[in-house]
Amino acid sequence: MKKRSIIRWMLLPVLLFATGKFTGCEPEDVNFVVDCSECYDFQPDSARLILYVTIDAENDSVPLVFFRGPVEKGEVDWRDTATGETFYLYSEIDREYSVQATYRRDGRTILAYDSDKMYLSDASEECGSPCYLVKGGIFDLTLRE
Repeated sequence: MKKRSIIRWMLLPVLLFATGKFTGCEPEDVNFVVDCSECYDFQPDSARLILYVTIDAENDSVPLVFFRGPVEKGEVDWRDTATGETFYLYSEIDREYSVQATYRRDGRTILAYDSDKMYLSDASEECGSPCYLVKGGIFDLTLRE
């Protein structure tokens, strides 16, 4: 084997490992630090979904539709209205949710969608046993300028 080929094969695992935490889509995927103050000492079956929406002069409230699973299935789980830029909904863990937000802009209707799954992560090694952290369940439905 050529020297150049050996170096490539040695660098590949290092590069894959180094980029692993940065390739996730969620904010918690890029955080190397575990916040032990967020630990549950039991395995919760529910927690809060967190939604970020745009509240402005044209949208002082934003209608929301929550779906169990993908939007295409059409299985509506909950309907509500956000009146602040952050909205919370207590929901079941280990379930995929999709959310639709309805906005008005210059007489047009704009639909924003996001999907995520809330799950538990065991952080007992870092924080002491037992320690369960809720991950996921964060939806960015803000309007882009």
